[in-house]
Amino acid sequence: MNNNVYHLCYNLRKNLVKIFAAEDEDVIFFECASNLDRFPHMQLHCVPVPTETGEVAPIYFKKAIMECESEWSSNKKVVDLKGKNVRKAIPKGLPYFAVDFGMQPGYAHVIEEKRLFPNNFAQEIIGGMLDIDHSKWRKLHKDSEENIQKKATYLKNLLQKHL
Repeated sequence: MNNNVYHLCYNLRKNLVKIFAAEDEDVIFFECASNLDRFPHMQLHCVPVPTETGEVAPIYFKKAIMECESEWSSNKKVVDLKGKNVRKAIPKGLPYFAVDFGMQPGYAHVIEEKRLFPNNFAQEIIGGMLDIDHSKWRKLHKDSEENIQKKATYLKNLLQKHL
């Protein structure tokens, strides 16, 4: 990732944290880079949660990462991202999961056994913290055009209100 893209992402993240803080919410950012052998890509997700949930999120995620996949692994189970960029903390070419909490660095994990690492790992943890029924997050369905438009309008209004 070049410097301009990094700064653009950093500023967007900073603004999102500021916006949701004004709404009494914390933000959990997570990314999963997988299928690096066939279709390499990374998705970055931004999930606003109530402040109380955001405060305990690092504990839940660290525990879940420690318990994921098999007991024995070649790589360190939990990589603390304090003072590190995920791209420098994880060896190039390895699939990984990473989570940050607002503007605070979080954790990363090298995915060694894709079949044992759920695609919805973060959603499962967040759903559990918020006590959301698994039918809401387990198998994501494609949003209707109308619902996507509502979400875009909501985000646009938040941006206009706070920036």
